[in-house]
Amino acid sequence: MSVVNYFSKNTSMIWSALEQHFALFAISIIVAIVIGIALSILITDEGREKLARVVIAISGAALSVPSIAIIALTFIFVGIGATPAIIALVIYSIVPILFNATSGLSSVDQKIIEAGKGMGFTKSQILWKIKFPLALPVIIAGIRNTATINIGTATIAAVIGGGGLGDLIYIGLKLNRGEIIFIGSFLTALLAICVDALFALLEKTITPKGLNAMRS
Repeated sequence: MSVVNYFSKNTSMIWSALEQHFALFAISIIVAIVIGIALSILITDEGREKLARVVIAISGAALSVPSIAIIALTFIFVGIGATPAIIALVIYSIVPILFNATSGLSSVDQKIIEAGKGMGFTKSQILWKIKFPLALPVIIAGIRNTATINIGTATIAAVIGGGGLGDLIYIGLKLNRGEIIFIGSFLTALLAICVDALFALLEKTITPKGLNAMRS
């Protein structure tokens, strides 16, 4: 009952925290997707296979860096507020997106690329009509995982003034109020589940039918 009472008395504040949290997630994930995929396309261009392997190795190792470390470094160099929080989330989200996109584009069978060249495809056509569609399942999988991690990490960003549902969790911890912690945690988990479901639907929709059939 205490959860229901707190929610009913603070609906506008809770809704505002949810909106802030979604804004942190949406802005940071969009920027990270654009930068991560753009870098992966540049890295996996023909003749840069060694560079792609190096980036995969480095980004794979960077996946183990704790999110709190990225947020702490951002705080030191940028300060506090929503903007530093978004910067931290972008930096943290770029790595897995770059890793998956680079891995996906690099793993396309060279024989298929050569067949495209034999059909007269330009470099741009090979990228968008062959490599990208074939790598799409791996790319979307990376974005899905990153999106859910991003939502959880955004709660930690509250320590540098990012706002969002993390504020509710920290308020609950300071006041020793379990109902506040529950509401913040529950809404964070619910948001992550909804976002993951949306990306799963997107993956199924935009993945070529032939690939969907092979995967099923």
